[in-house]
Amino acid sequence: MRKHHSALGGVALALALTLTGCGGDDTEPKVQDTPSQSPSPTPTSTPTPKTPEEKAAAQLVAYLDVRDDALRAATIDFKRLNKVATGQVFLNIQQNVSAIERSGSKLTGEYVHTLGEPRDRGAYILIIDCEDRSGVEQTKDGKPVPEPVGPDGKPVPNPLPIEYKLVKEKGRWLVSDQNGLLEESC
Repeated sequence: MRKHHSALGGVALALALTLTGCGGDDTEPKVQDTPSQSPSPTPTSTPTPKTPEEKAAAQLVAYLDVRDDALRAATIDFKRLNKVATGQVFLNIQQNVSAIERSGSKLTGEYVHTLGEPRDRGAYILIIDCEDRSGVEQTKDGKPVPEPVGPDGKPVPNPLPIEYKLVKEKGRWLVSDQNGLLEESC
């Protein structure tokens, strides 16, 4: 199971706790004042995203699931990828998976993604993911592969903030571009 910690998850949990009446110290049973009132239904699942920002964030989570699975398997399920990515990100994932496969290395473990608040920029929505790779290991012939280095030759920071751009195409939000913020921290 992938761990996605996001503001939306916290909001959904808080909403679920509020709607179900959980989380308080009140142990007294509730008594209805009017017999004709019917109790409100208890939500059984996470609310469906409604705003463009919520929909974009849900798509980013779906993309990260597809990407993480593809990197670990060293193969791509294009049916899944087509539903969540486009443009440069679509090409980048293919290049990254191909590089893992060609190198004969293996990627194991789980990434942890902590999503920031979605920011509507008009033509696109921007979301920063604080990606923690500490639970991921890349090996070749059973030996650890050195940590990645940035363009400056220094190790890529972990966790790393990654800025994702999502665009709306054919009525669906798709991840189109990403930028690792090497000079920033989570």
